[in-house]
Amino acid sequence: MSASGTDSHGGGRTPGLDAPRLDPSQHAVLDLAPGDSAVVLGAPGSGKTTTLVEFVAHRVLHDGLDPSAVLALAPSRTAATALRDSLGARLGITTAGPLARTANSLAFDIVTHARRAAGLVPPRLISGGEQDGDIAALLAGHLDDGAGPSWPETLGPDVRGLRVFRTELRELMMRVTERGVPLDRLRALGREHGHPEWQAVADFVQEYRDVLAFARDDQFDSTELVVLATGLLDRGEPGELAGGLQIVLVDDVQEVSRSQLSLLAALARRGVSIIGFGDPDVATSAFRGAEPRAVGEFGTLLGVEVQTLMLSTVHRHGAALREFTGRVVERIGTSGVVGHRAAGVGAAGETVGGSEPDLGAPVVTLRAASQGRERAAIARLLREHHIHRGVPWSRLAVIVRSGALVPGVARSLSLANVPTRTTAAGAALRDDAAARALLAVIDVGIDRARLTPESAVELLTGPFGRLDRLALRRLRLALRAEELAGGGNRPSDELLVEALAEPGRLVTIERHVAQHAAALATHLGAVRAAHAEGATIEELLWLVWDGSGLADEWLAESQGSGIAATEANRALDGILALFTAAKRFVERGESRGAELFLDGVLDAEVPEDSLAPRSVAESVLVTTPSGAVGLEFDVVVVAGLQDGVWPNLKPRGSLLAADEFARISDGADAGITSGSAQANRTDVLHDELRMFALAVSRARHQVVLSATSNDDESESVLLRLGPEADESLSAARPPLTLRGLVGQLRRVLTGTHAGHEARAAAASGLAQLAAEHIPGADPDDWHGLAEPSTTKPLFADDDHVRISPSTLEAFEESPLDWFIDRVSGSQSSNAMGLGTIVHSAMEHTPDSSYESVWKLIDERWGELLFEAPWLAERERRAAQKIARGVAEYLRHFERDGKSLANAEERFELEVPPAKLVGSIDRVERDAAGGVTIVDLKTGASKVTGEQLAGHAQLQAYQLAYAEGQLDGVLAEFGEHHAAGAKLVYPRRETKRPPQEYDEAVQAALTDEQLEEFRERVRAAARLMAAAEFAGSFEVDEYRFGGAAKKLHRTPAVSSD
Repeated sequence: MSASGTDSHGGGRTPGLDAPRLDPSQHAVLDLAPGDSAVVLGAPGSGKTTTLVEFVAHRVLHDGLDPSAVLALAPSRTAATALRDSLGARLGITTAGPLARTANSLAFDIVTHARRAAGLVPPRLISGGEQDGDIAALLAGHLDDGAGPSWPETLGPDVRGLRVFRTELRELMMRVTERGVPLDRLRALGREHGHPEWQAVADFVQEYRDVLAFARDDQFDSTELVVLATGLLDRGEPGELAGGLQIVLVDDVQEVSRSQLSLLAALARRGVSIIGFGDPDVATSAFRGAEPRAVGEFGTLLGVEVQTLMLSTVHRHGAALREFTGRVVERIGTSGVVGHRAAGVGAAGETVGGSEPDLGAPVVTLRAASQGRERAAIARLLREHHIHRGVPWSRLAVIVRSGALVPGVARSLSLANVPTRTTAAGAALRDDAAARALLAVIDVGIDRARLTPESAVELLTGPFGRLDRLALRRLRLALRAEELAGGGNRPSDELLVEALAEPGRLVTIERHVAQHAAALATHLGAVRAAHAEGATIEELLWLVWDGSGLADEWLAESQGSGIAATEANRALDGILALFTAAKRFVERGESRGAELFLDGVLDAEVPEDSLAPRSVAESVLVTTPSGAVGLEFDVVVVAGLQDGVWPNLKPRGSLLAADEFARISDGADAGITSGSAQANRTDVLHDELRMFALAVSRARHQVVLSATSNDDESESVLLRLGPEADESLSAARPPLTLRGLVGQLRRVLTGTHAGHEARAAAASGLAQLAAEHIPGADPDDWHGLAEPSTTKPLFADDDHVRISPSTLEAFEESPLDWFIDRVSGSQSSNAMGLGTIVHSAMEHTPDSSYESVWKLIDERWGELLFEAPWLAERERRAAQKIARGVAEYLRHFERDGKSLANAEERFELEVPPAKLVGSIDRVERDAAGGVTIVDLKTGASKVTGEQLAGHAQLQAYQLAYAEGQLDGVLAEFGEHHAAGAKLVYPRRETKRPPQEYDEAVQAALTDEQLEEFRERVRAAARLMAAAEFAGSFEVDEYRFGGAAKKLHRTPAVSSD
């Protein structure tokens, strides 16, 4: 099918009731005699779909054929819908039913009529997701009870649990069904050709069919329906629709499967005229069972005589793009016909849309140093076409090799202010963020999933919980504070679970902190109650969705522009698809209700074939080759042309060899054997080239080939088919957005390299943008231009500057970072929290055993929060190592006859203009009266050498001792003298004996060293009392707290 944006045509056809101009080769199709069958071949853009539509119009409007006697078949529901709309617009008359369907839809009608005539319920089509779930359940049952087929060792339980295995199993089951191969024959082929897995598949299929026939005998997959319909046609039971057909037209014959060809053959045997339109060089579904050779062997496969007609002129694009497409196609093996490859191009001005717009070179190559740069360059190019050349967004497209790449590309473009849409069948519902968030609320609400700390956080930080990380932290702190005030000591994780499980639990928390969490708890409670009363899944979904208020919010956002609008549209699409699936589920009358629906959706890994409407706002389509079948655009970007990605030469069906089965099965009838491995690889290459040819042939005016090339990623060989890379496009350029323009102008204005005229022009441009209220253009909004709020010193002359040993070291390292921490508040981390817990355990342990120390640590472990379970497990192992080090240190302390004078001893010491304050972990006295100050360090980094000699923390503790600050706690122990200070590291990273901990000892300070330290404190205090603070421009942003410090160093315009 050919479509312009969503419905394009060759031969100059215009929308509405007017007949388009046809070339002579198109007229030849209309001149076919009544009753003739034919195959019409044409290169991409030669007007195959236009000719199909005009053929129907000619027969109905000119020859008087009843519209119910003609039917057009398309390869997908999307294509069928577009073709139906084109036929309806061209004919302009009312018809009894749609003039375009899929082959599966026709088969469904035939089977439905026959079952109703036999007094049976209508058939129900099993979706791919449902079939995948059924297969997964059967395989899992075999593992549980040890039954099932005897699979080869290479296909062990781990392999059979993979989605790729189930996908290949479904593919092989489809090939077996559509070819009508008996299971005994499948077993025999497995023995003959050395494929024991086929014998196991035969056993599995037998059990699968038996189970399905017993549990759901009215359900069929699409291949089974087509096979059943074919049999009914041959038995003379066509039904009303098929029984009245005289002509069937097939668009994109190259996408038709073996079973669908059999259906067409059955229609032909009933005397129906079959006319196919196709091009074997642009097939995209060969790996799904499509038959590209069907175009060249149409008559043989139908079993009737057919005429072969060629469309001779390409109307979509000019000579340059036609020549480039030809270079791709000539590398593809022939499928029995090559005449269509000789098609020329129309005369100047005869392409669709008339005169050619100037969009630049017809074929452009873009090569970037990184994936991010590649996508940024694509976004800039698309915006240039839209803004400078007036190309509508809907006339632009980006095509990538696989569906897995679509979401990432679409999001990157959206972030660059390029509105995007994607094809509907891109991902399973469970992978849509909005749909999954709503399903998660239902999942917990009906108690299918247990409410855990992890699921509570997921719900609260999702769209229905409305909390960001900061708000979640406030809620945790509020719950924890209330818990402690009530004498409890439960961790915040447990309190979050309790808060969501009991809707009234949050009434005692301040409203601004708890209101969103309370609303979520109410939703969960309402779902629980409604489910107990027998509500359907559709009702449960509506209960939460309607109560959330998100419908109005997302609708309002979707009507705006930018990334927020794109995300809102995508979210609404996901929710709509979810409700469509729920509605279909309820209409089927499933008896097990919501649990069954959630089983099918949350556990399914295969996308639903959804009929839900999608947003159709002006936007760029991001899709795969199969999603672009039947479409055309002014500009097509073929992105992600990486080595190993496109072409992907990995053998298809490497686990179960479905393709080899198809070749052997077909060859058995013709007396031939399967090809070599090299031939199979060649087939794969040709399939990849067909998809590439399909992608590049969608363009009317320009094709852009893009790839990433660096030390880790290599570009595809397909890139060599294009011209040399355009360096002006590949180079990093500022984004073509208002935000990017503001940044450029501000850089010129505030930089030092631009001349006076350039800066004046930049200032003028910013003034114009500011007048239009463009964010960032008005200097009043710029950081760094406002006058300081005060120039007074941080401390008055008579104030004492409070200095702790840690702040002294931080100030000496960077006065600027010290000031930032002081005014913004320092951040806490799990490492700090663990240190607090270990200090407490060391102070309060009843003895020096590891068990006692670990017990105290483990009791408070719930106070620590981790972003992932593996992090929690890693830190737990580290904490156990620390506990062993602490226990051994305490045992050695007891062995050496030392005494603990005090722990956590605080001191305040006047060192004008400073007040030195601190807290000493341990004050220890040995038998000879020597006093050692001990500081426990639970971190991994250690102080050695010169750093130890000048260690401010230990020097401060020694000064406190020298000034008599510890005399009170040492009085009962008699005479004492300074024995220095030391750092104790209970986390020993090496395996060296003899102990589980390390020590770093600072010798007792002399009077001179003590005075030097006093002066060090005084100097720092004087600088801390200043009004300005300096620091290095560079900062390690990966160091804890480094991101906040980097933020204060980043200029207003940091990059283009």
